[in-house]
Amino acid sequence: MKEFFEKMISQKRKVEMMKEEYQRIKQSLDISGINYENTGGSSGSRKADAMAEIVAEMVDFEKEMKQEESKLAVMQLKATATISKLTDDNEREVLRRWYLLQQSEEKIRHDMGYSQSMIYEFRKRGLKHLETSE
Repeated sequence: MKEFFEKMISQKRKVEMMKEEYQRIKQSLDISGINYENTGGSSGSRKADAMAEIVAEMVDFEKEMKQEESKLAVMQLKATATISKLTDDNEREVLRRWYLLQQSEEKIRHDMGYSQSMIYEFRKRGLKHLETSE
């Protein structure tokens, strides 16, 4: 189960990176004001052709990004359902904060009021309980 959670975190980073890159490229091109309608005029210049190619690439990238977001959403739903099966409140809370919210051990420790060793113990026991319940 730990491997699944790690893959979910990796998928989240991938989606975030894609979103950041998409926004960076979009801003650098300033394509938000482009009119996509065909005005019926003569065939475009090379500049217009190049821009059309860029827009097409951006649309393809956006579709890929949406697919990756969907994959992440499915993983997060599965993780949420799996973690919610834990009967120990502390184990459930630590795993939820650690893997779903991606909070640091320090923040979890501070918010929950436990020592560092207890946070790691709750995490370890929660993962073990999830492994044995499969």
